[in-house]
Amino acid sequence: MLSWVYPLRIVQALFALATIGLSAYVIGTLYDSWSFSNLNYFMLFNGCWTTVVAVPYLGLAPLWFSRISHELVIPFVEVVTMLLWLSGWIALSAMIPKPGSCNYPSCHGLQALIVVAAVEWALFVFTNYFALVDLKNSRKNHQNHHAQDQQQQQPPVSEVTSAAPEEV
Repeated sequence: MLSWVYPLRIVQALFALATIGLSAYVIGTLYDSWSFSNLNYFMLFNGCWTTVVAVPYLGLAPLWFSRISHELVIPFVEVVTMLLWLSGWIALSAMIPKPGSCNYPSCHGLQALIVVAAVEWALFVFTNYFALVDLKNSRKNHQNHHAQDQQQQQPPVSEVTSAAPEEV
């Protein structure tokens, strides 16, 4: 395991907590159609998903379930979480007013939420790259070990020819 992964997971969890706080602030302070926007709730879900499910699993699974987590589940959780963050910050940035029209604190909270979500997405892109490289390397190593095991199980040609029954 790479030594920088665990501190990066802590940073991912902190950004997810910031997203939870900013989403809750926007939901609690806006009293128009934005306060009930599904995008705000989606960003709140992204923060909760990352804090409660993704980061704890991605941090602890390599320690407890190293075989199955590296080959299958960790890349899947990384990709899903990265796509959730990508869809969230892009959809939110497409919906907010222009920066010149953003004159109230809740709108600034939305802008901050977009920035935090974009940074969180970038962090997951970074860790996703290494998860996919690790998946590729583990598949390659698994195939190499499987080929070596097959070569060790086959008897040498000299033993096969000498063990053949003699013709009468």
